[in-house]
Amino acid sequence: MHKFRVAICDDEILLLPQLSSMVKSFFRSQNFETEPDTFASAQELLHSLYHVAPHDIYFLDIDIPELDGISLAEKIKDCNPDAHILFVSAREERVFDTFRIHPLAFVRKSNFSEDMKKAMKTLMEHLEKPADQMLNFQDELGHILSLNLTRLMYIEANEKYQNLVSTDGSNLIRCSISDLEKALVPHQFIRIHRGYLVNPQYIYRIDTSSIILDGSQKLPLSRHRKKEVQNLFLAYNKTS
Repeated sequence: MHKFRVAICDDEILLLPQLSSMVKSFFRSQNFETEPDTFASAQELLHSLYHVAPHDIYFLDIDIPELDGISLAEKIKDCNPDAHILFVSAREERVFDTFRIHPLAFVRKSNFSEDMKKAMKTLMEHLEKPADQMLNFQDELGHILSLNLTRLMYIEANEKYQNLVSTDGSNLIRCSISDLEKALVPHQFIRIHRGYLVNPQYIYRIDTSSIILDGSQKLPLSRHRKKEVQNLFLAYNKTS
């Protein structure tokens, strides 16, 4: 039975055992083992992160002592980019502020039981996903590059170079955007503009003249490509 390290951080002491029991029970029902570690403050969790070992999964409140949950999540991601973050909070108005962390779920305390069921289902889907999808690509200088398509958000044309923007940062490579587009066709990347290719898994919304990514970043959408982009995005969502 596979075991995951789970951390729960919330200053509501009475909620911690309830949340811990629910998480433990759900994991066991899916044939996974865990014994959640609970923390009543951000500093307690950070001490464990830096001096013991990072956890695989974090359930974080937003209103916690010393450091709010979103800032805490940023520190966790800096230390462990692969950590899965879920927020459990009464601060529903801050749900959009959490998008820059790319959390798996936002559980409202006002709808705790129902939201937790959905959050745990989403978490399990991610835990069962295959490893990152990689693509070997040769640039115009003859270099063989290993591209992590799972983390690659979009590509922006920059004259003779292409700027590859991922969840880990950005890199320039020497090639044409058309060559990258051909290589990425089997992986469902979408050409939204003559200067942009986008990974559909990071598209949050399609507006009249722009694409909104997770985290609210906006990219230009060519008017003559809009219908095709919409159709490709719908097709992607049906198969993903």
